[in-house]
Amino acid sequence: MSIVGDIATRLTAQVPSRTVYAHAVPDGPLPAQYLVVRASEGSEGSTRVCATTDTQTPSVWVTSVARNANPQVAAQECAWAAGRVRVALRDWTPGVWPVTPETSQGPTRDESIPATTFYAVEQFSVRTNL
Repeated sequence: MSIVGDIATRLTAQVPSRTVYAHAVPDGPLPAQYLVVRASEGSEGSTRVCATTDTQTPSVWVTSVARNANPQVAAQECAWAAGRVRVALRDWTPGVWPVTPETSQGPTRDESIPATTFYAVEQFSVRTNL
């Protein structure tokens, strides 16, 4: 399984009140609150003095999305789920190294969507062996 799949599976178990999508959100109707897990290839490095590339550190983003006619409720629901993501991944090790929190973005209103929608993003990194 990929790191996105591993994290999506973890979040599905740890944050059962949210539907979790890996890589992208499907077309069609969506739940009022959900999480999306995405990743990039990240950086490569070495754990040896000879500088042989033997590790990769993908960046992983988990986006919490919440819709509600009341903007305060949508923002609070969004922030709550983002916090649960942090707790679910804290000190969790899907392989050899643990998931490392990098940064986060608080709830932000998405003005491109007609319904009152907020999203928050938590960014993590996970070192893996090549």
